[in-house]
Amino acid sequence: MRGSPVEIGLADEHPQRTIYLSAFEIDLLPVTFAEFAEFVEAGGYRRPEFWSIPGWEFRSSVDLVGPRFLGEPQWSHLTGPRQPACGVSFWEAEAYARFLGKRLPTEAQWEKAARGEDGRLYPWGDEWGQGRCSFRGGPVRAAPEVGQFPSGASPYGVLDMAGGVWEWCTDWYDAAEYARSPEADPLGPPSGQLKVARGGAWNALPLQNRTANRNAWKPSARFSNLGFRCVR
Repeated sequence: MRGSPVEIGLADEHPQRTIYLSAFEIDLLPVTFAEFAEFVEAGGYRRPEFWSIPGWEFRSSVDLVGPRFLGEPQWSHLTGPRQPACGVSFWEAEAYARFLGKRLPTEAQWEKAARGEDGRLYPWGDEWGQGRCSFRGGPVRAAPEVGQFPSGASPYGVLDMAGGVWEWCTDWYDAAEYARSPEADPLGPPSGQLKVARGGAWNALPLQNRTANRNAWKPSARFSNLGFRCVR
């Protein structure tokens, strides 16, 4: 069940529909800074074979050499090796996934992994529960280390799909997409201005951490509450 019923959620989550997805695997956890460092150390920012054409153009235009916050002392609270890699644009996340022989999830794949088959509001069920994810008002203004909330696991055991960091998806954003998308393996619109991100974040309100909630940014966005995980 993708999306939300009429009495729940925002307009871009409607209509709620049953969709069907081909089998896939998704990372248990968001990509961490320690993992992303392997891409940096392997020269990933200098190897165009890992980048899409618009991604390489973006990388070249601003001379990217690594995530936005990494290596800067004033941001050390964001960039521990076990914290989710943030300050990474969609294009960087896409290149890292290709480096591993993986890719970013479609929006539909992300939502299926987060909520299972029963249309639940949160990965763990329909009721908000303290201690199941990070959210606005925490003691540190940063995403916690990955894997800290085992009681927030999805029906498939996937962790950190609420709170932590918003996670890039491959889809271009369109508020009306759900009404017209195919019922099998939807990929989102063919073009757009914004890329979808899902899952809420450490600075999001509880209702923003619902599994059906949608967000989107320009693919060049590199924020402290925005990361990713991969699929294959």
